[in-house]
Amino acid sequence: MKFINLANAMPRYFFHVREGSSFHRDEEGQELPDVEAARQEAVNAAREMLGEKLLHGGGSLNHRTIEIADETGHVVDEINSRDVLFHKGHFRSYSDDATQSAPKNDPSR
Repeated sequence: MKFINLANAMPRYFFHVREGSSFHRDEEGQELPDVEAARQEAVNAAREMLGEKLLHGGGSLNHRTIEIADETGHVVDEINSRDVLFHKGHFRSYSDDATQSAPKNDPSR
């Protein structure tokens, strides 16, 4: 008989993607320590998807939402691609942004 130690089990979160009228359900989910970690994972996924969309084209960047659901199916948060791109009307920057380390182009040189 196999016993599972539930004291150390992390909650599982599911990242469903809604874009326009299409909906893609995450069937596997991911074990993460808490909702904030799930939210960060969703932001990272949204950034990656936006990058792919910019590289390969494909319409508006504004209409994708990642729904974060817990194990019961309850949606605990939503991450919209618009919120990942913008903050208070300006492009949002991230501390792990690879362009932060890129050389600066100084036109005065």
